[in-house]
Amino acid sequence: MISWIQTTFQRHFRILFFGLLIVLIISFVFTIGAPGIGGADRQVQARTFFDLNLNSPDDQAKLYGDANLSVFLQVGQQNISQAQIQDYALQRYASIFLANQLNLPGPGDAEKMEFIKKLPGFAGADGEFDASAYATFRDNLKLGGQYTEADVNRVIIQDFRAQTVRDLLGGPGYVEDSDIAFQLGRTETLWSADIAKVDYNAFAPVIEPSNDQLQAYFESNTFRYETPPQVRVDYVEFPASRYLAQVTLSDDQIRSFYDANPARFPAPVKPAGDEAPVVGDVDPLNADFLAVKDQVSATMRLDLARRFSAEEASDLTVALFDAKLSGDAFGPFIAGKGLTLRSAPPFSAQSAPGFLGGNPQLARQAFTLSAQKPLSDAFPTATGAVIMIYRESIPSGPSLYAAVADRVSVDFVGNEKRKQFVELGRKLRSEIMAKVSTGLSFADATTAASESNGATIETVTFAGFTRREPPQDFPGAAANSLEQLQAGEISEMVISGNQGFITHASAKVAPVADSTNPRFAELKEQIADYNSASTASATLQSLVETELGIDSTE
Repeated sequence: MISWIQTTFQRHFRILFFGLLIVLIISFVFTIGAPGIGGADRQVQARTFFDLNLNSPDDQAKLYGDANLSVFLQVGQQNISQAQIQDYALQRYASIFLANQLNLPGPGDAEKMEFIKKLPGFAGADGEFDASAYATFRDNLKLGGQYTEADVNRVIIQDFRAQTVRDLLGGPGYVEDSDIAFQLGRTETLWSADIAKVDYNAFAPVIEPSNDQLQAYFESNTFRYETPPQVRVDYVEFPASRYLAQVTLSDDQIRSFYDANPARFPAPVKPAGDEAPVVGDVDPLNADFLAVKDQVSATMRLDLARRFSAEEASDLTVALFDAKLSGDAFGPFIAGKGLTLRSAPPFSAQSAPGFLGGNPQLARQAFTLSAQKPLSDAFPTATGAVIMIYRESIPSGPSLYAAVADRVSVDFVGNEKRKQFVELGRKLRSEIMAKVSTGLSFADATTAASESNGATIETVTFAGFTRREPPQDFPGAAANSLEQLQAGEISEMVISGNQGFITHASAKVAPVADSTNPRFAELKEQIADYNSASTASATLQSLVETELGIDSTE
């Protein structure tokens, strides 16, 4: 993971540097909806932040309105989370306040233009300043909208002065030559590598655990088999089939429904050569309708029957609520309505029972019931409607071995297979290394080792690449192993997903790690800028937390 970050940093430094201004600023959570911030009560006590009152809607607009515009100019987009905008706004204003305290001047015309040219908001597809994009932006401002030219000019000047403060706080960004050499080694080393991909799915050892092994595995892993919280309810079903006899439909109603939903009822495809001869003028749409009329009718009847079932379920819910029943009184009352109250076995939120149609959303609704709120609403199901009545909640707890024996067996076999796969990797590596030492190629050594161990292995070769620009399909797990190897060495097998990777560094050419390397100066500047920005961000974080009265040690 660290290697990936460093590689991405090298390839996308400019984006990451500007992103640092937004994403890596302060670690605390500051919510605009917190008490006293943005509320309707104008009489709440002032909450000062430098010379602002965070409880004032006008000061909030000043703080966050300018920050939103600044984000667009600095990052080139506005699809950033509200929390990030809030954090950025606070640090940005702290920088501006310091600039005012230090009487730092704004930019001259030439300085401002140079600053504008570095803003991603005006960059073209190549990442460089696009004069036409800047001109279009200014023309759009003249047409009116959320921001005016004066707003943009003010924010650009503020951002220039805020950047001056960050530069002062961050300093030059001290970098040691050893840091640059280390980064050059990681990103610019020229590699050639062979990768043996060992198929985990094809690995099928015979594993037949005894009862004692399974029992011991269960006792060592009881936390995996705790029963989740469950609820027990009674329920009344209202199946739609009960109401089908009440549904009557005319041909016009069926045709109207079909005309409104033709995509739901595609006409059956006839086999080639089975088409009936066309006689006179035939309406193709009418022919399609006639072919699916029975299906349309059945769908309409079921929909209407489900509506009737939902209405009756709602009527019963209202009657039960008005009767103010509790405990065992529900049963006789429901029986008096000619309905049946059934008991369901306990179930968890993840295992909806059959009377809920296996719908996990309805199962979660059952967990909102309690002794104080025993009666649910009427819920539609795929086959009708249902209401539930609370009986008891069952907390999570340890399971009996007999209840989870099948799961224990599956887990034990899976765990044992994984262990044996790891051992296979060690054996394969040892055999491959031994054969390579005799002069056999890595690919031939891998083939021999796979045949002797019954393993399924694919060998791929990659030549002449760096970590900064790796091959498109180079496995990430193998890339991490590669960094630990010298030329000619072979890594331990690393498992990722359903494959194991054994990496052979067939060649390794280290870069020149001093100032004669053209990348040395470039990398030094990038790391220095990053270190400077990080230092400034940490300083501003501390300043903002102090001003807000936040104890960062908590």
